[in-house]
Amino acid sequence: MKQLRNNIKTFLLIFLSLFVLFTGGVILQSQRARTTLFASSGENRAALAQRYSQAGSIYSSDGVTLASSDEDGKRSYSSDPQLAEAALHVVGDYTHNITYTVESLWQNELLGEGRSLSEQFLLDIQGKGFQGNDLKLSLRSDLMKTAYELLGGRKGAAVVINYKTGAVLASVSSPSVHPDQVVAWKDIPDTSLFNRAFLGEYLPGSTFKIITASALLQSNLSTKEIVTCLGSTPIIPGGVNETHANAGHGNVSLVEAMAQSCNHYFGYIGLELGDQRISRAAEQMAFNEKIEFDRFSLSKSQCLIGREDDAALTWAAIGQAAGEDIITVSPLHLAMISGMIANSGRMTETYLMESIIYPSGNESIFDNRGDLVAQIDPGLAQNLKDLMRQVVNSGTGTNAQVSGLDVCGKTGTAEAYNKEGELVISSLFTGFSNNQDYPFAVAVVLDDSTYGSSVIAGQLLAAAAYD
Repeated sequence: MKQLRNNIKTFLLIFLSLFVLFTGGVILQSQRARTTLFASSGENRAALAQRYSQAGSIYSSDGVTLASSDEDGKRSYSSDPQLAEAALHVVGDYTHNITYTVESLWQNELLGEGRSLSEQFLLDIQGKGFQGNDLKLSLRSDLMKTAYELLGGRKGAAVVINYKTGAVLASVSSPSVHPDQVVAWKDIPDTSLFNRAFLGEYLPGSTFKIITASALLQSNLSTKEIVTCLGSTPIIPGGVNETHANAGHGNVSLVEAMAQSCNHYFGYIGLELGDQRISRAAEQMAFNEKIEFDRFSLSKSQCLIGREDDAALTWAAIGQAAGEDIITVSPLHLAMISGMIANSGRMTETYLMESIIYPSGNESIFDNRGDLVAQIDPGLAQNLKDLMRQVVNSGTGTNAQVSGLDVCGKTGTAEAYNKEGELVISSLFTGFSNNQDYPFAVAVVLDDSTYGSSVIAGQLLAAAAYD
């Protein structure tokens, strides 16, 4: 009987101890949630800094630290200042002065919120209950640095993706600043906090000729029709002309027109196709659709044409919307379009998050990768690939050539007037490496340049494959 009483006392003691630990864990979780709520709403910045003292780290796919909290509780960013600036628009800052970043969108995971009670209980017993979870991203630190160096402080964006898996390997916007300046909120150049790669809404210029060519290839119109390029003479009053080739391209077919980016040819084809066929071809490549991944979303690429006259339609066909027509694209979506063509017509959903690493050391890999955003016929993709190969082999995109790689792509120049009425010319390039061992797609946009995007794109593809 005495032994029974002792067993009961022991059981009650163990139960009471477990109950106290469990209750303590719940209280700690509630307190952390309260602190996070205050901090994220901007009501308690000091509490946010304190809470981030044990926040998880953010790593690149090659194991380089992009953000971490040290033993003294200070949140810091890459020890390489150039990499810290390159990754700013994706990683963000712990004060959330830049929203829509890993630090803001994945705050709960970094702070250790949202764990199951049993998991939190075990971590509390191990003395790790306050530690946040680490996050591993798909970004390659070497490519991030290379992209940032190649942009050289010019306004623009550069993106590299693996078109087979959907992994975002590099996403850089320029200009940028060091995250410490963002935390301190000082010495921040104009537009340096804007994520151009995800949120930019660019006129696609002649990169849109990929869409018009796709519409033509799916129509009952002949792809062998010869069109006479009239040089600087508009195709119709108010319609497209060749702004950089006064003598014109002469008589051109689709292959020659794509390689030389002939405005007259695509303006003529735009009139023959009509706005609905072009719009359908654009929507097959995810225009007018919201693209979301890993809690991020891109600015919606738009193709809203046919609301003006025939002259405006010729401009729309070359990616230069006029009047009430609207055509926009984000750099990441532009890379996805190239990736779709390279990947036999399959546009794979992109991703940034590779895994969560818990304080216990357990790693949880994100699944459900490889989902499709859009799809076109493989034969159509092959035809577009062949056209884009000619652009790089012998056309306007020769600067994107890379030794040992079968590079296909499309150049673009876009002209638009800003709010001050000033003409702004942008240089664009999108393309891919048509190699099974190097399944990389790229997009480069330079905001205030008439050239240079194809050079950067080629160098990025080379770095992705060989560095």
